[in-house]
Amino acid sequence: MKRILSSLLLLLLCQAAMAQDFYRISGNFSIKSKDDSIYSLTRGSFYYDLNFKKVVYELTFPEKEVWVLSDSMIFRMRGDTLFEKTEGASIVEFSIFHLILNNKLHDYGLKESIYNLKEVEKKKDMIIYTWAPPMVMSSMLGKVLLSQQDKRLFGLVFLNKDDEILRKQFFRSYTNINGLEFPTEIVDLVYVEGLEIVQKTNYKNIKVNESGNNAMYNYPIPE
Repeated sequence: MKRILSSLLLLLLCQAAMAQDFYRISGNFSIKSKDDSIYSLTRGSFYYDLNFKKVVYELTFPEKEVWVLSDSMIFRMRGDTLFEKTEGASIVEFSIFHLILNNKLHDYGLKESIYNLKEVEKKKDMIIYTWAPPMVMSSMLGKVLLSQQDKRLFGLVFLNKDDEILRKQFFRSYTNINGLEFPTEIVDLVYVEGLEIVQKTNYKNIKVNESGNNAMYNYPIPE
């Protein structure tokens, strides 16, 4: 009996270790956007590997393109031709793919960021966390309100330094892939000069730790 219990315990421990060893994720996505009275639709596949730290989007509609997000750069390519290169803030480590694989989506990685937790409030079945930037950056950055439901990330509200809403995000329809929690619908609301830009992203056919296909996960970008 002791030998059987020991074997079962070892098996459970091995399964738990394997369940936590996530390093790669891919799937299909569709993005529906509404900017004032303009509607758009984008479809394709995504690839992300923690070892390469590149978010790769392979678009199939409206045109065939490949977008590669690496460090603080966004590269847009058609075939082997680079036709746009954009520099911005570091975005890869705050992509949902990076956060999910590192088990940080529940707090959006804020716990390990420059932000400080200032307040925790419970409202019905939700817990709302208020994160604030350090004082030296309070003249540039605003607070972030984060809500959790059933220990999952439910919503984010980004404020400017004057507590005006810049952006809202809602994470819905979670699915479990081999122990990995993934929100298959994300609604994004961005506010620019009184205009509300709405974007809804849906994910499906999600694969975790896919073998092969390294060419997409480590898509080459121009020097």
